Amino acid sequence: MNTSNSSPINIIILGSGFAAIEALKKLQKKYKNNSNVDIKIISRDNFLLFTPMLPEVFSGMIEPRHIVTPVRSFSNKKGKFYHGYVQDINFEKKIVTVKYSIGRYYQPISYEKKEFNFDYLVIALGSETNFFGNANIEKNSFTMKTINDAFVLRNHIINILEQASLESNYKSDLTDPLLTFVVIGGGFSGIETVGELNHFVKDAIKDYYNNINPNNVKIFLINAGNSILTEVDEDLGEYAKIVLEKKEGIEFKMNSMAKDATRDKLILENGEKISTYTMIWTAGVTPDELVKKLECEHDKNGRIKTKDNLELSSFSNIYAAGDCASITNPFSGKSYPPTAQHAIKEGQLAAQNIINNIDGKKSKKIRYKTRGTMATIGKREGVAKIFGFKFKGLTAWFLWRTFYFSKIPMIKKKLRIMSDWSMDLIFHSDVSMIKGYIEESHDNSIKENEKKNNNNDTNNSEEINFNQTKIKIS
Repeated sequence: MNTSNSSPINIIILGSGFAAIEALKKLQKKYKNNSNVDIKIISRDNFLLFTPMLPEVFSGMIEPRHIVTPVRSFSNKKGKFYHGYVQDINFEKKIVTVKYSIGRYYQPISYEKKEFNFDYLVIALGSETNFFGNANIEKNSFTMKTINDAFVLRNHIINILEQASLESNYKSDLTDPLLTFVVIGGGFSGIETVGELNHFVKDAIKDYYNNINPNNVKIFLINAGNSILTEVDEDLGEYAKIVLEKKEGIEFKMNSMAKDATRDKLILENGEKISTYTMIWTAGVTPDELVKKLECEHDKNGRIKTKDNLELSSFSNIYAAGDCASITNPFSGKSYPPTAQHAIKEGQLAAQNIINNIDGKKSKKIRYKTRGTMATIGKREGVAKIFGFKFKGLTAWFLWRTFYFSKIPMIKKKLRIMSDWSMDLIFHSDVSMIKGYIEESHDNSIKENEKKNNNNDTNNSEEINFNQTKIKIS
């Protein structure tokens, strides 16, 4: 098909994760000199987040800005980026409605809407943390999904250690729950998070909080099943459990499910209660509400079901890729897991099939075989299964770092991360709290309450609600 003599072709990509960026890069390369093809990428985030290294951000090993890359650095003159929230997708009329704020990010003056027409659409809107409908756990736990999650969790842990340091001087009953940390979920995210958490807390105590007894620190991993890292291999999962349990002192509660939570307590399904101020939920992901409400076929988890060429079953020229898509692996009959390596291949295939369709060629079917799975389980410890070969310990950790380091976009990001890792080998970790909007708002609320209490000459306190870590535009 000769696009230079036909009407303009509008291609829109939704999202800024691995699938969306790969689709953008492939389409831009193909049509960089074709003025009759217009490519747009729309996302609520203006960056690609390198999620595999997120746990190293909250521990302070890597600077936050070093694992984020602006979408505009991927888009050239051919691909135009628009920063906004996708509010609606009309498949019949082929229109995407986008909402964006005017004014301050946290205090917008107004919201504006824009509609974009498309001929081809790639939906790669990623996923959100799945709390399985448990509102109390959602309200009282931290998550490990976004750069903001890592930022907020890091500040919280440092603040907890400051509180524990004060309480330790008086042998307070508050010390035990302050020094108790709970991670819920035994998958990749949970295991990598608990390993980084363990070293961050214990290294910080050794270097800065000498009056805290490190033996008083308790770290729990709550897992619904009887094994961890089931995505890797059963015996590698058992090895990881032994290392974390025996070497690192982490206590596992297997076949246990979190049932409820308060601000200072986690309640398990068997009735056991764990007093803690730090609960980190890593037990699942789900598509956002927009994806679930789209008028197309979904799987039981709300992900968009696609054909083997990633096209939606009921609509032509509309593709889904990444975490929000349910794509059947032809070799196993199961859906591909929501991981970076699969999202990359899916984004590339969606773009290739758009190119094939425009050129009048036959679509390609997905035939990707998982290359392997890897996870870090602590300082210089890991497990990996690559092309059927199993690795563990230092070798697996080195493979993990080498592989993901090679996937980091842009040379300057690689150099900065390499510098971060080098500095971590030489110097102590940092325990500075860099407060953002949420924390500053909390401090100001405390000051206002103190003023009211002083003016009223009373000791009554007011409850402060500063659970504003998510911004919702409706």
